[in-house]
Amino acid sequence: MNLNYKNQRRSLYRLLKNNISIVFITGWLISIQACDSSSFRFGEDKISQTDSLFFGIHLGMAQKDFFDHCTELNKQQMITQGPGGNTNVEHRIKNEFDNEVSMRFFPTFIDNKIFEMPVTYSYIAWAPWNKQYWADSLLGKVLVKYKEWYGDDFKLLNHPTQGKVYYKIDGKRRINLFIKDEQFVQAVFTDLKVEKRLKEEFEESLKKEGEPVD
Repeated sequence: MNLNYKNQRRSLYRLLKNNISIVFITGWLISIQACDSSSFRFGEDKISQTDSLFFGIHLGMAQKDFFDHCTELNKQQMITQGPGGNTNVEHRIKNEFDNEVSMRFFPTFIDNKIFEMPVTYSYIAWAPWNKQYWADSLLGKVLVKYKEWYGDDFKLLNHPTQGKVYYKIDGKRRINLFIKDEQFVQAVFTDLKVEKRLKEEFEESLKKEGEPVD
């Protein structure tokens, strides 16, 4: 195997193991699915109900379709280019919270389709000296809205380093919600079907190389 390719695969596996957005793929997630295996089945009906994200964007959406759709949303003045250039989309939420909130997002693509969608929320009025607009004040309010938008059954995990992580699994879609830092509340939507395949492919590549699978 090419050394560069091998290192890329190792980096991907570290991401699968360590990134908070997909932290539940390990034994903890498996134990949950053992209690309710139906939530991890990927029948077409289940997928069609649970791949939706927001603004007409969905898991598995083709990369070209995503950019075309964002162009239309921009024409409707729903979104603008956020900080960081063309890899950051911003939507201003003016009427859902107690103060104006910035929502920023941009997906991760696997096989030219949306695999994961990280989203951040922050008060426009945030400043280091405005503690009433810090992320710890916003998390609970975003959680209330997510329960309205995606369903009430979010569960809480007290993560040893990340703190409170609220999560919800519907079919192939997982939503994680937590405090990223003093400014940002982070949400991550993940396609569990693709995540499972990536992990299996990497573990199979390790077996072929004769390397241990952690």
